[in-house]
Order: sequence, then structure tokens, then C-alpha cells
Amino acid sequence: MHIELICFGSELLRDKTNTNVQLIAEHLLSIGLSLTRDTTVGDDQKEVEACLKEALKRSQIVLTCGGLGPTFDDLTREAVSKVLNKPLLYSKEILKKIEQRFQSVGISMPEENNRQAYVLQGAKALLNKVGTAPGQIITLKNRHLILLPGPPQELYPMMEEEVLPYLKKIFPSFFVKTSVLHIFGKPESEIDEKIKPVVEKNWNKTGLKVIFGILAHYSIIDVKVTVEGKNKNAVEDCVLEIEKEFYKILGDELYGKNKETLESVVGQLLKKRGQTLAVAESCTGGFIANKITNIAGSSAYFKEGVVTYSDESKIKWLGVNQKTLKNFGAVSEPIAKQMAQGILRKSDSDWGISITGIAGPTGATKLKPVGMVCFGIASKNGSLTCTKIFHGTRLEIKEKSALMILELLRKQLLK
Repeated sequence: MHIELICFGSELLRDKTNTNVQLIAEHLLSIGLSLTRDTTVGDDQKEVEACLKEALKRSQIVLTCGGLGPTFDDLTREAVSKVLNKPLLYSKEILKKIEQRFQSVGISMPEENNRQAYVLQGAKALLNKVGTAPGQIITLKNRHLILLPGPPQELYPMMEEEVLPYLKKIFPSFFVKTSVLHIFGKPESEIDEKIKPVVEKNWNKTGLKVIFGILAHYSIIDVKVTVEGKNKNAVEDCVLEIEKEFYKILGDELYGKNKETLESVVGQLLKKRGQTLAVAESCTGGFIANKITNIAGSSAYFKEGVVTYSDESKIKWLGVNQKTLKNFGAVSEPIAKQMAQGILRKSDSDWGISITGIAGPTGATKLKPVGMVCFGIASKNGSLTCTKIFHGTRLEIKEKSALMILELLRKQLLK
């Protein structure tokens, strides 16, 4: 089965990030359907029409997002009308709801919003509880065309309350399950070589389709398996069997799966051990503490974090030795060690972690290049340090550094 998404909007081809693809794909997967293709098209009437024609030829379900607004560059309604040769009909009922939306915020409805009250002949209008653009579902023999608004805050509830129930009725007995396993700090090629025996094994049993994937981002490798089939138990059993094979090969290199992150996994391990954590940061500027506290319930194990960006602050707040700073410099393992020990002592935590480095693009020397980052971990049983060199932009180096110290701590917590 082919399910296709078309996103309309020139801004998506220029300076705006399109988050709707992931949102829609995740919703479809929740009912066992998998997105086959997505396309982004600018605000050009001919391009929009051509893309719609092509999509409807090859896909059983075509979803669109964007282009349902009231302005001159919102072209979806008119383009679909022309492609399907179906007239747009004015709906007083929809207009009334749009007027009520404006009245609820004390604004008179602009004349342009009348355009949003037009619905294709034979279409089912989808209520927009957040904005003014109603969605539409058009059934075409063995094809289904679903028009959705572009803003995610409008699209999300419409997918949940209107689109998913509609699709469930059409495809009640098809199941898809995806599992994504996460590894940090290993080359993609190394993981690819290790998992090759599992990937090359014949998993396509009767009635099942198995798809493997591998993706690298910010030093994280995601190993993905998707199983499709008509028998729910067979699909779930196959995913579990493949997961077991991956865990046998990769072991503790796998830090989590699906929506688990390094910070959430570290939090789970700290909770399990009944231990606490404090953080001393320099080049990451509070990035690690931010990640940790993004996890609900982190107050159970996270005590405090300090950003000691200058040499003076390292001495004042963490008790870093001035002579050590002079001899080794702020970006060094001896300083990372003293920072970790200092925050451990000050916070009276079970674990103290630290990070100091050169995020760039300036600040490098011949011996200390951009991307050089030193890490420290201290506990009542001792301390350890290490140095890594990362590549990328300033923000990428900060992200990779934050993930690295969390991975180092995770491995200590597993001992």
C-alpha cells in the first residue's frame, strides 16, 4: 500500500523547518500504517496541480498539509478542485464556525477568511478546533485524499480526532510496528558490520514484511526495524525476536530504544540506584543541566548545576586550583577532574560530572583545536577523565559534548 504526503508552502523550501512529516508519520504508525513518500512543493499553482495528479496515480492514500489559509498563496483548495474536476461549494455552516472563532478572541473576521468556507463537492469537512482552516476528506473509488492545515497545532488534533478514526475503518486489520535502538559514539560503518548477520537473515516470513534502516546523527546511531503484516501477534513477535538478536550482538552499547534518550536513561539508572547527580559546565553553558531537567521527575536525582565559564568562576565556585589552571589551562583533564570533584563536594551528591572545552569557532591553539573537550566524572569511590575531539558547528560540538558526558556516566552507572 502506498501512502503519500504532500506539504505545500514556499517557506518550507526556504527558511522554515517542516515538522509535519514526522508528526503525520508517527500518527500513521500508531494505527499500523506507514508513510511511503513525502514531497514538498512551493506556492505555484501549476506545480501544486502536477504534484497532486502524480500522487493520486500512484498512492491509495494522499495526505496534504498547508495551503488552506485565507491568503493569496493558499492554493490547495483551488488546485484540488481543478485536478478532480469538482466544484467548490460555499458552506454557511463552516463560515459561522470561522466567525465564531474570531469572535471568541474579540476580533472581526476579515473578508479574506470567506475563502475558507468553501468545500469540495462530496467532501467531508473536518472541524478545526484550534484555527480557522477546516480540513477535508475526499473519497475517490479506491483512492482517499485528505487535506489538512499546515500549522502543527491545528494539524495534530485533526489527525487524532478525525483522520485516524477514518483510516481505521478503511484498514482495520493491517499492523505495523517499528523499533528504533540507539547507540552512542560508534562509527556507523562499525555498527553496520556488526548487525549485518541479523539484517541479512531471512525474516520475511509468511504474511510479514521486514524493513531495516540505520541512521547517524550527533554521534548517535539509530538502528531501525519495521515489521508489517495482517497478524498483530506475528508482527510483535517478529520485532521482539529481532530486538533480542541486536541486544546479543551490541549488548551495553545499546543505551535505549524508541523515545528513550541518554538523559532519560541516565535518570532511570540514578533512580534505580537511589543516587544523585550534580553538574559543572563550562563550554556547554548549561546545556547538560537543561537536558537532564527536560525529563519529568528529574528532581528526584538532580541536585544542582553550575556554569563556570571563566577561570575566576571555576576557582570561586568549584575550588579549582589556580596553579593547575596556569600549568594546564582551562581545557585540560586536570581541570575537568577538579571541576567534577568540586561540584561533588559542594553539592554533596553521589556523582559529579564536568565538561570544559573549545566549542569554536574561535579560541583554538596549536595544541588545543576547536572541538577539543575534556570530561570529568567524580564519585566517593574516585574519579576519571578523558578528552575527545568533535567536529561541527559550535552548537553541534555542544550537543555532542553533552551526549558524551551522559554516555560516560551511563557506563559508570552500569558497573
